[in-house]
Amino acid sequence: MKHRSVFQVIVYSLAIIGLIFVGGFIYLFTANQYNLGSLVKVYWLTETRALEDPTTSSLIQGSIKGLVSALGDPYSNYLARDEYEELGYRLQGSFNGVGIVVGAGKENQITVVAPIKNSPAAKAGIKSGDVIIAINGESTQGLTVDDAVDLIRGEPGTQVEITVYRETSNDELKFPIVRQSITLDSVDSEIVKNEPDIGYIQISHFTMNTPNEFGKHLKSVTGKGARAIILDLRENPGGDFNSALEIADMILEKGDIVKIVNRNRKARVYEASAGGVNIPMVVLINQGSASSSEILAGALKDHKAAVLVGEKSYGKGLVQTVYPLPGGDALLLTTDKYYTPNDIDIDQIGIIPDYVVKNPENARSDAQMEKALEILKAEIRE
Repeated sequence: MKHRSVFQVIVYSLAIIGLIFVGGFIYLFTANQYNLGSLVKVYWLTETRALEDPTTSSLIQGSIKGLVSALGDPYSNYLARDEYEELGYRLQGSFNGVGIVVGAGKENQITVVAPIKNSPAAKAGIKSGDVIIAINGESTQGLTVDDAVDLIRGEPGTQVEITVYRETSNDELKFPIVRQSITLDSVDSEIVKNEPDIGYIQISHFTMNTPNEFGKHLKSVTGKGARAIILDLRENPGGDFNSALEIADMILEKGDIVKIVNRNRKARVYEASAGGVNIPMVVLINQGSASSSEILAGALKDHKAAVLVGEKSYGKGLVQTVYPLPGGDALLLTTDKYYTPNDIDIDQIGIIPDYVVKNPENARSDAQMEKALEILKAEIRE
């Protein structure tokens, strides 16, 4: 009798769930009956007639991935549980892999946004702008960014071979790289050699701890007598959105930092609170400066809180939101576009620095750094 009552509860519960599902399906079916009819038929045929017997879970996951892929957005991805966990580790400053951030370049080619400083990829010689044309000898043609990341990531100690096309030298280069467990500080600093009045701070990527690190390094260089700052965002592929906002808030006296606009044109404006850093500053950027680093650089440029030197930035003006899903998976979805305080859309355009300075390939000197020093020394003299 006890088992029967439990069975009845299960049956009733399934019946209720079924009614809810059918009701929702009927509503959607009347809205777009042909497409949904095809979906149901394809699901039924796949489950009942396919040579290989699929699991219901694999069919559902495939459907979710198909929905996301249909957006045509290289930055929106369905994240399996392990991928979602790894994203969390990256935002905390640790991850397994070779240490590169990739994106969709021209014609959706898999392109290196930037190698992370001191990572296996950076030490091997991979550079921003390199187009990944093969992974372990297999062509990347037709792969999404997510597909490429899945192939590149792996257990520490294992090797992956990445073949790139480098436009600047018209070369195809192969890089065998051993994956590592990478834990990196995101900020480094020093007093510039032979320039005791100028501090140098580099942010390599943005994690949840970057604002805390930046505050300590800023205090360190100013405590050593720095009267001007070079903030290096070159090869910074971005990362945690809120960290960029916090650092902009530390530097700016007041005013807008960034405006976020969703599909309905509803805008949210993030503003700096009172109190900032009243110190001459130059920000270095290049084509490897993307996403959160562009938010920070754009805010400082528009408010004239810093002079920008270097090359045009990457041009990723989109914001992704993470939505956790049942079972530990997640949806990484592009939900907003951002604009700089002067209402400038930089997506696929990039930020143009105040002084465009290129560092020639394999140059022994850093022309961008030299220009930054020239600007700051003139400001200090004044």
